[in-house]
This record gives sequence, C-alpha cells and structure tokens, in this order.
Amino acid sequence: MHISYKYFLLFVILLSVFEVHSQIIQGTILDNTTKETLPGATIYLDGTTISTISDFDGNFSINTRGNNATLVVSFIGYATFRLNNPLQYVNKKLNVMVEKESINLDEVVIGKGPFSRKQMMTVFREQFLGESKSGKSCKIENEDDIILHYDVSNNTLNASSRNPLKIKNSYLGYEVNFDLNELVVQYNYKSLERHHQMQSFFSGTTFYKDISKNNKADKRRKETFYGSATHLVHTIAHNAWEKEDIKLFVNGLQTNPLGYFQVSDSLQWKKVRLIKEPQMEVRKVKTEKNAKGQIIIVETDEYEMKPTNFNILYQKDKQSFIEFREKVIFVDKNGNYNPIFAIGYGGYIGNLKAGDMLPINYFETIKESQ
Repeated sequence: MHISYKYFLLFVILLSVFEVHSQIIQGTILDNTTKETLPGATIYLDGTTISTISDFDGNFSINTRGNNATLVVSFIGYATFRLNNPLQYVNKKLNVMVEKESINLDEVVIGKGPFSRKQMMTVFREQFLGESKSGKSCKIENEDDIILHYDVSNNTLNASSRNPLKIKNSYLGYEVNFDLNELVVQYNYKSLERHHQMQSFFSGTTFYKDISKNNKADKRRKETFYGSATHLVHTIAHNAWEKEDIKLFVNGLQTNPLGYFQVSDSLQWKKVRLIKEPQMEVRKVKTEKNAKGQIIIVETDEYEMKPTNFNILYQKDKQSFIEFREKVIFVDKNGNYNPIFAIGYGGYIGNLKAGDMLPINYFETIKESQ
C-alpha cells in the first residue's frame, strides 16, 4: 500500500493534535471518612475555563487539553482538594478523598478590633479586586463569606473566605470562582490608610466561565494582557523585548536584557536565570556623635554599590518596577511561572489585582486569533 509523504505527514499532525487534546483524567469523588461518593462536586483546572461536575455516582471525566495546571476539587462543606501535576494521572482512575471542613477557631475573634467591617471591606476590595476599570466593574456576590481580621500585634489586615468567592467581572466578560486562601495587607502603623501600606498579597485558586457574547470583551482582554506580569515574563523568556515594545532600565538608563537574563530550554518550560543583579551607586554612610552627644548618620564622599530594582516601561506610559526574589524561574508557553512568588512587582503591574486576572492559557487564545 502506497501512502504519499504529504498525507502521511498530515496523519502524523492530526494524531499529535488528538493526543494533546485528549489527555483525559477520570476519577471518583469520595468522602474521606464514610467513603460515600459525592455527586455535584466541581472539578476544574486552576486558572482556566476547563471544568466539570461529578455525576450521580461521584464520577468525573475532565479533558485537560494538555494543561498541567493544578486540579482542584470543590464541594460545599468540604475542604478544597488540590492535585499538582495532574497530567501524570492521564489514563489512570483516581479516587479523590475529600475531608469535611472543620470549624476553624482562628475565625473566632474575641473583642472588638480597631476598625469596622465596612472599613476593612473597603480595603479588601481595593487590594483584592483593584481599582482599574476591570477591578471596579467586579462584583462579589457572596461578600458575607469573607472573614476579616486586623491583627494589631503586627498591623496586618488578614482575610480569607468560608466558600469560594463568586465574582462577576463585567469588564472582561468572566464569571470567576475564586477559592481565596488568604489576603494579607501589612502596614507600618496601626492604620488602614494607603500611604501606610508596606506590602499586600493574596493567593488562591480560580476557575473562569466566559460570559462575553459575540466576542465583545476580546479587545478589553487583549488590552489587559499586554503590559501585565504574564506578558512581561513571556517577553523575558523569549527575548522578545523589541517585538513586544517593552524596555528594561537600571538606574534610569535603558539596558540590554541579555546582560541580566540567561534563557535556556528545560523540557516544556523556559528556564530563566538571573545572571546579574541590578545595582545602583550610593554614597557610603557612617555614624558619629553631634555636639549634643547624639548619634547621627551622615553621608561620606565615598560610594558603594547597592542592590536596586529593575524598571520596566511598556509602550511609553505603563511604568513598573520588579524585584527578582529567586535567581531561577521556569516559564511555560503562556508566560506563567514557578515559583509563583519569585518576582515582586510595583508601579503599573503592582496595581493589577484579581479584577485584572485572565485565564492562565489566555496567551494561546491570542495566538489562535492571530
């Protein structure tokens, strides 16, 4: 039998596509104590639009489409179950044991705190959803599930949620299920004022449902992606600075990224290594006593090099600064990276919050449209 090379190549391509898009994980959701099956549990890949629900017998089947994002199982009254690296379980049958959620005594706060719930909720919305057009368009439909506590011992606002937050993002056209693990806002004083904030961060898992009709949100989604942390890291990993119109600065001077970042291939990831830390020249200081015998700090005529941040400029108007807390990160094809807390952000990117988040495989959508 004769098969032309052209048709053989087409067959191989189609077979490869089939293999990538049919990576299915199957399993059963069970109560860890009673071993009873749980129908109606939500199973999804973190940060994507890929999800399913367990059937009457607790069984589920989910097509990962090649995504290796954390597999999350959520069921009311039970602790959220997370499975890392789920692709290793393709073509295997999983028994997922979930545990009933116990009462968390940390939620019980004795005595009245320094701030009202209304005051703390205002800060929570600012630091969680953000104040961009997208962030301000978001509405959390179950705000009563949010637990807020201000710890006066370290001037920190802490937040978590009893159930996943149901967020309607009208600007980007998504319904987001956000299983909030924690939100922390630290202050240098007993305050909720923004100018007293030292740092803020939040963590959790997300599932997206596309509610945009007739592609109305496409333009806004693209505008949100470009200039984001994911866009920046994808640019670094592919050395596409000029193409993506992103410039790197150190001490106010534009610099060549190749002098700071080394990129290599590592399986399905790009390995980005920080080979040189940004530094700035500053005057040395010393301590001495003044006329009153008080110890003061004074500058000398000598200089020394001190660590500083990278400055980022995207399209002449979106300015950010970044700090690499790890020397090596691994970046996937969409610009997502590990470890997730390896980079700290300020400026434009630092102001982007959950209201500006897109599905982790969004970059694939842009490539397909192009």
